[in-house]
Amino acid sequence: MKGKLGAAKLSFFVNLTLLASKIAAAFITNSIGLYAESAHSLFDLLASVLAYLGIKKAGEPEDADHHYGHEKFETLSSMLQALLIAGTALVILFEAWQKLSSPGKVEMSEVGIGLMLLSIPLAYLTSKKLERAAKEAGGSQALEADSAHFTTDIISSLAVLLGLVLVRLGYAAGDPVAAFVVALVMLYISFELLSRSFIVFMDFSPDQGTMNLIEGILTTDGRITRFHKLRARYAGSRILVDVHIQVPHHTGIKQAHSIAHEVKGKIMKAVPAVKEVNIHIEPD
Repeated sequence: MKGKLGAAKLSFFVNLTLLASKIAAAFITNSIGLYAESAHSLFDLLASVLAYLGIKKAGEPEDADHHYGHEKFETLSSMLQALLIAGTALVILFEAWQKLSSPGKVEMSEVGIGLMLLSIPLAYLTSKKLERAAKEAGGSQALEADSAHFTTDIISSLAVLLGLVLVRLGYAAGDPVAAFVVALVMLYISFELLSRSFIVFMDFSPDQGTMNLIEGILTTDGRITRFHKLRARYAGSRILVDVHIQVPHHTGIKQAHSIAHEVKGKIMKAVPAVKEVNIHIEPD
């Protein structure tokens, strides 16, 4: 949890730095592309706050109102981030369309070009850091969403960089076209994030590879004669598993309990994303 929260804090401060520098460059250059990037960074900053709050809330233990924990708060955070991105993208598309018919004059384009050359590697390094933190945490939707934001930042910064270079070469339409590209990239990533959130909220099962791992553990344990009613679903970035196992009818209660406990441990070790395994024991 500390690693996830630390990564979320890093994302916040990087986004804050990028936002301040892009706003300053947008005012200096009067570039619609840089204004679009500033809006992008503003909502990336809000997304970082949502990611931090989502991760913190998801880490809280079960209580009287949430018997299965708070993991889905992380998914909710990811969904809100996606909606923020989509909303910003639509505003940028509208502004870019207006500017396309009568492109405004861009001043001191070299300032914007210099900023993009600095922000691209910074966004790349931060994205990779968040991606690693998400994997080390066994899969964090909030951090994955935040990492995706920085990935889109790289793509959109490249588009703005190209637009400013075109302006520098005398093609004024390059600036609003760059803003169009920024908005389309943002819409694409928001769709991806919403799709993932939808899967969790609709209680989709894990992928077949994960289910095969769990089935393999149950099948190869010689103390289990049969198993049935194997079910699994996502709760946030974690997985909840239910299964009925059958053991020989002469197996004592203590031994049966020990078998179930060991099988649970094997499943959680093989699939780190598994939070809980509920095993119902039946005599064969």
